[in-house]
Amino acid sequence: MAKIIGIDLGTSNSAAAVVMGGKPTIIPAAEGATVGGKAFPSVVAFTKTGELLVGEPARRQAVTNPDSTIAAAKRKMGSDY
Repeated sequence: MAKIIGIDLGTSNSAAAVVMGGKPTIIPAAEGATVGGKAFPSVVAFTKTGELLVGEPARRQAVTNPDSTIAAAKRKMGSDY
């Protein structure tokens, strides 16, 4: 049987779930749930050493590393750069 994953890509927060035993199960973020009730902030970043950060760790470093941080990607989908 194929595995099923669902992703709620929100502008500020995102969530992901998998189907286990016929029921959806939200994949928790390592940092815990956000205030908005989703699993993690919709932010991705790369550090100067090339490490990938997702969610809260990416959001925390956005001010000091703005050129390598992507936030609100949903608003940018379909845009030309």
